[in-house]
Amino acid sequence: MGQELILLYRKLIGCSIEFIADEIATTVKPVLSQSPTISYRIKSQDTLAKKMILVKTESIIDIDDVYAFRILVSSANEAYLVLKALTKSFRGFLDHDYIANPKTRPDKPHLDGKSLKLLQFIAYKNNVPFEIQITTFEWNESNELLHDEYHREKYPIIDHSD
Repeated sequence: MGQELILLYRKLIGCSIEFIADEIATTVKPVLSQSPTISYRIKSQDTLAKKMILVKTESIIDIDDVYAFRILVSSANEAYLVLKALTKSFRGFLDHDYIANPKTRPDKPHLDGKSLKLLQFIAYKNNVPFEIQITTFEWNESNELLHDEYHREKYPIIDHSD
């Protein structure tokens, strides 16, 4: 089921993930002092199937992070400049501002002192959602630790690589 869903998603969005990554790079480079690092991934088939069950949907369009991008920049100020540029090129909305309001996990003592610091923008291409996270090089390591912990809790017994 997972592979068919990913193929359907690509058909609906109308382009490859690499194409969108190039669009993002072209959009954000002019507002930065140096080139950003842009990474991307397609949600794994297993995680996608599990997430669709968790959100109680049969429609791939209800999952906003099948394609997901992360943009690493030098500062919080640059993160907001990137967000502003993206909103001019892609229809979408700011889903979370964890830079202004970092997300912590006080219920997890082993994560003490760690907080999620990023902007999460949900963009659309051909009315199909995809996720863009914007953060700094400095905050990225802590963000990854918290993301891995989230996946271990949310999606037990499956691959946590996305």
